Parts: sequence; C-alpha cells; structure tokens
Amino acid sequence: MNEDQLKMNIHRDQLNWFLTLHLNEREIFQLLTRSNLFTDPDRLHSSSSHELLSMLTTAFYTHSVIDDKITQHLSEKSETAINRIGYMVVDEIHTYFKSPKSLIESGDFGDVVWALLSDAREEVRAHGYKLLTAAYEADNQTYAQKTNKVTENEDARDSNCEIAALEIASETTKKTDTNLTDGNETNESENGRRRIDNLHLQKTKLEKKNKLLEQHCKYLIEENENYKRKVVVFQEKEKQISDLREENISLHEKATRLSNVNEELENLEGKHNALLSENNRMTSQLNILTQLKDANESFQVELKLAEEAIYKEKSALDQLKSDLQLHFDLIDKRYETSRKTLNQIRQTVSQFDGSPLDINFNVRNESSQPRVGVFVDVQNMFYAAKDRFERRVDYIKLLDLIVGPRHLISAFAYIVQIPEIKQSNFISLLEHNGYTIRSKDLRLRGDGSAKGDWDVGIAVDVVSMLGSLDVVILASGDGDFCPLAELIKQQQKRIEIVAFEHNTSMDLQAMADQFFPIGEELLM
Repeated sequence: MNEDQLKMNIHRDQLNWFLTLHLNEREIFQLLTRSNLFTDPDRLHSSSSHELLSMLTTAFYTHSVIDDKITQHLSEKSETAINRIGYMVVDEIHTYFKSPKSLIESGDFGDVVWALLSDAREEVRAHGYKLLTAAYEADNQTYAQKTNKVTENEDARDSNCEIAALEIASETTKKTDTNLTDGNETNESENGRRRIDNLHLQKTKLEKKNKLLEQHCKYLIEENENYKRKVVVFQEKEKQISDLREENISLHEKATRLSNVNEELENLEGKHNALLSENNRMTSQLNILTQLKDANESFQVELKLAEEAIYKEKSALDQLKSDLQLHFDLIDKRYETSRKTLNQIRQTVSQFDGSPLDINFNVRNESSQPRVGVFVDVQNMFYAAKDRFERRVDYIKLLDLIVGPRHLISAFAYIVQIPEIKQSNFISLLEHNGYTIRSKDLRLRGDGSAKGDWDVGIAVDVVSMLGSLDVVILASGDGDFCPLAELIKQQQKRIEIVAFEHNTSMDLQAMADQFFPIGEELLM
C-alpha cells in the first residue's frame, strides 16, 4: 500500500469514517501512544473516542511517523482477507464484493476494503476506492435524513410548546378577567418566566445548529484544502503527462529514424553476408588452385626425378648388359680353348694307356665369382619405407642391384602374416623372381600386444649357410643383428647391409664391410 496514493484518493472525512468502522477505541489509543506525537498522556486519557479518532486522522495526513504504523496495523488486522483476495481474479472480486451493504451487515467491510486497497493490481484498488466511497456517501445520506428528522421533530416540538404557551396564556387571561386586581402582578411574573424559558430554548437550538454548522464548515474547509492539494497534484500530473507526451512524440520520431537506420543496416548486413559468402567461395577456389599448383609442381619434380632415375637405370642396365656380354664372350673363348686343350690331353692320355678319358666339361666355371646369400627382413623394410616415403620397396630391383655379377646361392624373404592384410599376390611375385619365402603368423600376447619378427630365424639361417657363402647381404637396419655381423666377420666372411639410412643402426653400419643406402631408385 502506497500511503501517498491513499492520501490522494481518500479525503479526511472518508478515512475518519472508515477508521470508525475498522478500529475500536483501544486500538486508536495504542496507535496514538506508539506514534510518540503526544507527550502528555493525560490529554489522551481525558479525550473522548471521537477526539482520539480525529487526532489519529489528522496525524495520518500531517505526520509520516504514524502513517506507516496505521498501514501496518490495518494490514495485520486484515491479513486473512488480503490472502484471500490475493488468490482471486478481478472478475471474481467484482462478483463477490459488488455492494458494500452486505459487507457492512456481515462486519467484514473494513477487512475486505483494506485488502482491496492493499492489492498490487490497479483495478482491484480502484474497486476498493469505489466501495469505500459508495458506503461513505450512503452513510452520509442516512445521517442527513436522521438529522433533518430530528430538526423537524424539534421544530414541531417548539411549535407545540409555543401553541401550548399561547393556550395557557389565553386561559390565564380569561381567568384574570374574573380575578381580582390583586392577582395581576402574579400573572405578569409567570408570563415573563415563560418567555425567558422560550428564549433559552431558542438559544439552545441556535447553539446546536451553530455547532453543527461550525463542524460542517470545518469539514468543508478541510475538504477544500484536500481538493486544493489534489488540484495541485492533478496539475503536476497534467504537466508530467504533457511532458511525457512531448517526450513520447520525440521518442516516436527517434524510433522512426532508428527504424529507417535499422532497415539500412539490415540491407548492409545482407550485402555484407553476401560478400562474405562470395569471399569464402573465392578463398576456397583459391586454396584448391594453390593445392593443384603445388601438386602439379610436386608431380613435375617427381616426374623429372623418375625420368632421371629411369635414364640412370637404363644406362646402368645397358652398361651391365655390355659388361656381361663381354664377360660371357670371354668365358666362351676360354671354354673353347679349354675344350681344345682337354681334347688334346685326352688324345695324349689315350696314346699312353690306350683307354679313353671320359671328362664332361659342358658347364661353365663359376668358381671365380663370390658366393652370395641374401636375407631380406620384409617387415623392417616395409615400415621404414612407409614411415618416411609413404611408398614401397621394389624387391626385384633390389635383388638385381645388390647381387650384381656375383653368384647368388639363395635369397630369403622373411614375412610376418597379418590376418587383416592379404599378401598372397606379393608372395607369389617374390617366389617367381627368385626369393625363397619364410613366413610366420603374427602372435598376440595376453596383454593385447602383438609380436612378429624374424630376428632369430634370420640368424639361424645365416649361421647354417655360412659355410657355403662368401658374402652375406642382410636387408635390414635392425641393430639387433650386430652380434650376427661380428660372427660373420670372425668366420672371414664378408657382411653387407642394405637398408634406409634413417632407419639403420649406426653400430650396424660401422660393423658392415659395405652399406648400401636405399634411395628413390629402389622405391615404387
């Protein structure tokens, strides 16, 4: 409840009348005592209930100390009605509390009206003011009717008294005519007393009317003051409304301008988004063109390297073919010379003992070339080529280059079979080109890891064949083969290592008689 709104919407007589219905004398006395506005308690005790209520109403409009206390006390007293009305909608309130008469008769008028005035909804508060005003006006009409009736009764009674007095005077006059002259003084004295009584009666009536007129005039003056204050507040409100209207017009104009600006901004934002989309598209195309350009340059470089490698390989093959042809021609000549010499020796021997010597020399002598054994760790070579170059080793070209013109005894390829990878075509290709395949399946440990290597198998095969070999060529960069290389050198054999330089143990390179680094020419 806003006390300022209550003071502005309810004038003093209405509040006085409402508090008369809602508070008893003890509650009025307690509120005045708590306000500490009256330092003389004897004055409060000697005042009537009407005077106490008048002081409380006056203090409510003139002192901010007591208005909060009155509001709090009335709210606590009407708590049940406040809670009840708080759950009701406006239509229900208008239906259930339509007339103040039933509320006054039931004794709930004070609680209900205060609950309506305390509600946060403006429509509910307006209905509360309406009920209070209607009840106050109805009570004033009833009071006026009663006052008029009392006045009429008093006037009639006065008229009757005057008539009775005149009748008594007439009878007295008649009696005086028959009485003696000595009774004239007594009759005049009686008539004077009666006239004095009538004057006193008229004075009393006039004093009562004057008192009522003074009270009414006082109420009218106070109400006029209230109306003046309301007029001032109303004028201030009108000025505020006028200012707000002007401000509203200004804000409306600003809103119109901002709406136009907003539309322009939306158009600009649409164009900006379109430009961003076009920029993204052009950027994407530019990135694709850049990638294509880089890929083309890389392809040109690789193509050039491949052409150079092919040219080098072709030149090397041509040179090797020429050297082999010369070598074979030399061998053929030596073979013819040896065959002729052998025939001559055979003839000479047959002349000495008469028995023919059966010697077959139809096979070329290969004892002059060193015997070579090749051992390729396929698993090691595969992952080394994949990690660095994302390519594969050409094992056929590898075998031709590392053996050369030397005599190849055997070439072993050690493979680990992985279930997810099909290697049958690869194995067939190696077998068709001179490799002997050693294969084993990948073993899974109990902890989920896997094991698959041929280190021990390769070492066993090398040691078992070491007696029939002059050169051991090991295609692996694993440093675990260092002890095997040391054993081969102790047996006066030659050890050669073929592997990727980045994936080969430095100790193994140092121990080898020769190290062949695998380059681009052996990849595919």
